[in-house]
Amino acid sequence: MRIFKKYAVTLALLLLSLVCLVWMVCSSTQSVLSKPMQLHFTGEYSPDGKSWQGLEGADLSRWEGDLYLRGQFDGDIPEGLRISWYQNHIGVSMAVNGQPAGIDTVAWYMEEDGTVPPYVCGSRWDYQLSPGILPEDTVEFHLYDPHRHGNSGAFADFLDSIYVIGNSSVVLEGYLSPYSAPLQGLGDILLIVALLVLGASLASLLMRVPLGVALWNYGFLCLFTGGFMVLDTVGISFISELVVFNTWGRLLCAILAVYFGQLCLCGALTGRRRTLADAAMTASALLDCVLVALSAAGKILLYDALFPWKLSQLVLCPLFIGCAAAELRRGGQRCTLVSGLMLLAAVLLDIAGVGASMFSHATCTKVVFLMLFVVQIVTAAQSIVLDHRGSLRAGQLEKELEESQIAAMLSQMQPHFLYNVLNSIYQLCEVNPKTAQEAIVHFSDYLRDNMASLEQKEPIPFEEEYRHVQTYLALEQIRFPRTLRVTQDIQAVNFKVPPLTVQVLVENAVKHGVTKMRGGGTVTVSTRELPDCWQITVADTGKGFDPEHYDEDGKPHFGLRNARDRLRLMVGGTLTITSAPRQGTTAEIRIPKGANV
Repeated sequence: MRIFKKYAVTLALLLLSLVCLVWMVCSSTQSVLSKPMQLHFTGEYSPDGKSWQGLEGADLSRWEGDLYLRGQFDGDIPEGLRISWYQNHIGVSMAVNGQPAGIDTVAWYMEEDGTVPPYVCGSRWDYQLSPGILPEDTVEFHLYDPHRHGNSGAFADFLDSIYVIGNSSVVLEGYLSPYSAPLQGLGDILLIVALLVLGASLASLLMRVPLGVALWNYGFLCLFTGGFMVLDTVGISFISELVVFNTWGRLLCAILAVYFGQLCLCGALTGRRRTLADAAMTASALLDCVLVALSAAGKILLYDALFPWKLSQLVLCPLFIGCAAAELRRGGQRCTLVSGLMLLAAVLLDIAGVGASMFSHATCTKVVFLMLFVVQIVTAAQSIVLDHRGSLRAGQLEKELEESQIAAMLSQMQPHFLYNVLNSIYQLCEVNPKTAQEAIVHFSDYLRDNMASLEQKEPIPFEEEYRHVQTYLALEQIRFPRTLRVTQDIQAVNFKVPPLTVQVLVENAVKHGVTKMRGGGTVTVSTRELPDCWQITVADTGKGFDPEHYDEDGKPHFGLRNARDRLRLMVGGTLTITSAPRQGTTAEIRIPKGANV
């Protein structure tokens, strides 16, 4: 308590100082330096400065031609402060109590000779210095419209955007920038994406890797849409020294964004619809070139060029929408066509003026494009995840395939088979040396082909596989010259098979079929071409088996399982086996023709 009493006077002095500071700042006219104050204009308007009507309740959103305003502001405007407003391709002159208070460049040209150079008229935030205005003073504005087809909405935007600020536009810019900052940030993102896409397209062109024209079209679509979003912001319009760049850049980006959007949609059309769309795109490009050239030459103002451009879009957009709808009914590229339909519908809404304001133009197209852009980003992310999973699965399948190839090779090189072949060659060396030499050649070919199959990652021509089958059958016929008979009916060879698949079937036919029958039997290998596939058949007249109890014999059957898996993984083929006890077995392979492209 003693400490509080000791410093009470000091605390009171500090508190009083703070209160006085806040009071003086708030009551001073200089407070507008920290926050803009919007002004409200009341009075009357006239189309010619002679016949006047009340301004309250008047709809100026569709006004065409010049406009005269006469009335008062709702507050004091000290001398030297800035009266700022938004000028959308119009001129402004101001007078206070009958005395001229300021005139901009457009208005000066209009008063001089009635024509405005193309580098003067544009959209920007402008201002005039206040001569000191009281609420009872009469303020007059002359709003000039230099355009042939009017400028709907410009006068209403002017009245809704009058602010009084200090001696810098930075305060007003900071105050208004939140209205357009999100779209400007998204525009920056689109520009980065566009540069990446166009860079990838250029790199592919230099490396001679064909990626198609569609990637260029999508890149330019993102570039001009992003450019329009960046230029159509409050911050850019405050740079009055760049009014030509602001205006031309924004409008050209809008025209080119619509053009490349239609070009992307055109790429998804086929047949007569594509022919019609190509002709329409050619006409659209020629019209755009003529309008831009006339504007650059000063024959018409760029804003006036928008009128015939909008008329052309009222024809082109429904045309493309109809073509896209017809293509959708025929099962075309659904994603591109639906996206194109939504964008062109948004363009038509923007031409009708839906959602437009002085803070944002083409709002419908911006919203739809960004929505589709987000959807595409999400879809791309999902595709990356799926591709990653697919690559992992592909690696796993490749490993399984290699293991199955090794297992298949080992199944053909069982020790008992090797011992029996070597023993047969040994006996032939004494009784028939020439046949023994032929057997050694066959045996070495057999071993070499089996080892080579380990290095095969792709299907091999059927002729190679059948040559290996013939080598194996030649060795077995040396062992079983009287009981093993072989027939062949090869009608087709122009296809590929996984290595050692037919070999497995032939070995089963010999080992588990004809050699188990007293008196032996016949193994038949045949091929033929069907309308949609190639068919390989290995049949024997051997012992056969009951398919219902095939898996109950306690044997692993690695060879057949691996052959079936490799057929499925490598060529999309199938293996079907039919058999009956003492009636032989037939194994049939079918390989789709599409797998051998």
